[in-house]
Amino acid sequence: MRGRIPLGALLGLPLALGPLAWPERPARAQADTAAQPAETPEVLPPGEAREDVFYACTACHSTAVIRRSRLSRQQWDDLMDWMAEKHGMNPLEGEQRRQIVDYLATAFPASSGRRRAGNPFLTD
Repeated sequence: MRGRIPLGALLGLPLALGPLAWPERPARAQADTAAQPAETPEVLPPGEAREDVFYACTACHSTAVIRRSRLSRQQWDDLMDWMAEKHGMNPLEGEQRRQIVDYLATAFPASSGRRRAGNPFLTD
């Protein structure tokens, strides 16, 4: 058994090293978090359904996903179905859906001119 390290010693090694083996958070991750705006409705542009959008959407993801998306009204509407079907979002219906989709299409319209990468949430 000469030259072999017992398995128990190997398994216990990370525990013995403590914070040296697993730092709590890298400094870069802490800086990235500090640079992000607070997640409140005010990070979204003003509009009639801003708070509805904020609370409906941030139940599953941050506002960064919304703020970087630029879609047509039809694409925003299709996205509501996709999220309900693929990710279990509570389906939006009636007037609430119309207001949310109208807000998103107005506040985050499809880019014109410059071609952008496709939205990762939609499959073409």
